[in-house]
Amino acid sequence: MSSLNDTVAAGYYEPLFGLSWYPDRLDNLWLAHLHEIVYAFIFYQVCQYTIAPKINRYFFGKHYSDITDKKLKLDFDVHTVSMIQAVISIAILLPVLALPFDLNIATYVNPWCSMVSALSCGYFVWDLALCLRHFSIYGFEFLFHAVGSLVVMLAILTPFCQPWVGKYLLFEASTPFVNMNWYTIQLNHKHKSSSGPVIPNWLNMINGLLLLLTFFGVRIVWGWSCNLLLLRQFWRARYELPYLAGAVVLSLNITMSLLNVLWFSKMLKIAKKMASPSKKQD
Repeated sequence: MSSLNDTVAAGYYEPLFGLSWYPDRLDNLWLAHLHEIVYAFIFYQVCQYTIAPKINRYFFGKHYSDITDKKLKLDFDVHTVSMIQAVISIAILLPVLALPFDLNIATYVNPWCSMVSALSCGYFVWDLALCLRHFSIYGFEFLFHAVGSLVVMLAILTPFCQPWVGKYLLFEASTPFVNMNWYTIQLNHKHKSSSGPVIPNWLNMINGLLLLLTFFGVRIVWGWSCNLLLLRQFWRARYELPYLAGAVVLSLNITMSLLNVLWFSKMLKIAKKMASPSKKQD
């Protein structure tokens, strides 16, 4: 694969490739990066059952330790795993975020993009298993998001649309604010105290504003812009595209963008409700 060698020579590299179980199978990126998918899945399992509970006990103290509802405690741990994943995703996508928009989506291969895709696959395998096991908690919307994201990341390893992996993963910039908002709701509404809210109202308001601005910026404005630009790339490379992968990736991206619009509309309703409290409330 000369394109892979070209990108390596141009300065891109993949720091985890030395651990590959199939280093000679660059003709099949699924095999070449299988170790990263498996290791990432194991890492997020460890995060859920070991790292996240320790982080939650450290930061939330008795507000976490005293929880008797197993579903609520699970949700705390899952949001903390999500926070860890968001930080990792933002960190690893930075080297490929500025890749040109006009690279050929049907032929361009980048080892760092492949690594990002493989590590993301591992997370979404974990996410999918979680949503299936606890469907009563997370429902169809989160299950669809897990399936769709996993399919897109696997398609990128065919390889396909590699220049776009960092651009779409930029969505994760809104995740920390989403999680902070969830923590605030749990701490302030589930653990009411005569001394006042656990999280100061001013901090809650700042995070809520940043959540709305970031979510709207990266998932709505940036997301739909990427969809339109990618559609133009599809048209330019239409004679080289794998039609099935192209149709699946584009359809899933548009559907998940619609899902983001649905979630944003729910955020606006919640924000409006919080900004107009009942007269009976303190």
